[in-house]
Amino acid sequence: MMRLFGNRDKKYLKIAFPSAMEGIFISALSAADIIMVGVLGTAAIAGVSIFTQPRMMILCVTRSIAAALTIVAAERFGAGDRAGAGRMTTQTMALSTLLLTVIHIGFYINLESILRWMGADDTYIALAMEYSELALLGVFFTSLAAILQALLLGFGKTAFVFSINLQGNIINVIGNFIFIFGFGPIPAYGVFGAAIGTILGTAWTLLLTLRMSCKERVLHTADILPDRAYFRKFLPVFGSIFSEQGFERIGMVLYTRMVAELGVLAYAIHAICMNFCDFYYAFAAGLGKGSTILAGHAVGAKDEKAWREAKRLSFRWAFIFSTISFVLTYIFREEIFMIYSTDPEALYMGAIIMAVVALVSFPEGHQMVGAGILRASGKTKAVATYSFVSVAFLRPIITALFLYEFGWGLIGAWAAVAIDQSIRAGAATWLLSRLRWERVVR
Repeated sequence: MMRLFGNRDKKYLKIAFPSAMEGIFISALSAADIIMVGVLGTAAIAGVSIFTQPRMMILCVTRSIAAALTIVAAERFGAGDRAGAGRMTTQTMALSTLLLTVIHIGFYINLESILRWMGADDTYIALAMEYSELALLGVFFTSLAAILQALLLGFGKTAFVFSINLQGNIINVIGNFIFIFGFGPIPAYGVFGAAIGTILGTAWTLLLTLRMSCKERVLHTADILPDRAYFRKFLPVFGSIFSEQGFERIGMVLYTRMVAELGVLAYAIHAICMNFCDFYYAFAAGLGKGSTILAGHAVGAKDEKAWREAKRLSFRWAFIFSTISFVLTYIFREEIFMIYSTDPEALYMGAIIMAVVALVSFPEGHQMVGAGILRASGKTKAVATYSFVSVAFLRPIITALFLYEFGWGLIGAWAAVAIDQSIRAGAATWLLSRLRWERVVR
């Protein structure tokens, strides 16, 4: 494929494609759990899936830290200041470890109440707790790895990060197979076995990330305490991205609660379709990371031509990959759904929702790369603003209207997703069309 395009396309794909594939394999970690526990019934699927929202609430903090660190590291790398990026990472890791420890302890103590608030009912709360109590530790490992990987991403080492996450996911899948179904002297643990597999995979990912980060030789324990310059540089970027991520989580929590009220079967169908939708969402997020890295390098080097080229290539490849995703998902929508569940009652509605999933690929990819360029260009507050309006405000209102007023059920819930993604894609396009280089580098 590389020979069919120019050198600039190759450069973009060298950065963005591994990052996008990294997103695919992170989604595969979640999908592996759902696919394998799917043979245990719809209650098991719901029990594992309901943990997704508490997990994403914690990762909202983690990803905000990591995204801010990637932006700063990419800019420092573009300016030739690797040591400064390493110092920023060391200080961020120290603060983040303390903060994330407190958050995870709080979630563990209140886990059942959180799961019930998310919509879990008595038919599967026991299964949800059986999985979630151990899987929460896996979220902690993932969080630490993601923050360290932000430095590697900022340096453009997306292929290394992809390799690390690929290995972790392979171990997770093997662990799932062994501990869910049993193997030799190891008994079948069911949904608890899926949590064991998650722990093994995330622990391996963290260890490899630590090893790779140390090889960069820019992390120094002497610089562990943040100084005034750290807070002045890092906190404004983090604050804007955290606001954006927080608004998205608020909207998704409200959205998921409304869908969960449709019943176990409907929620299981929704969970399957959302899990598959997350594959391309994560892929597009990886493209967005690539766009952030390339645009960040250009901003750090004060290279307007490279910045404009990053914009052009980002949107071009987002459209190409979105088209591929749409075609494959639409044509094989029934076969894809049957990988998760062969329940004939679920298949009919699942195939309809999968068609919507296919269509959503276009605004999804477009808005991800647009947001990535905006963040690297210093417009994190703008992204946070339109994310709040669309995800936290409009999506829950539209979902409630379609579900409660029009009675459209799952179709209405997914129509709300399509509208939300389209609004964000339009907002990113409009902001970028008004952005001038002089405002980026001032």
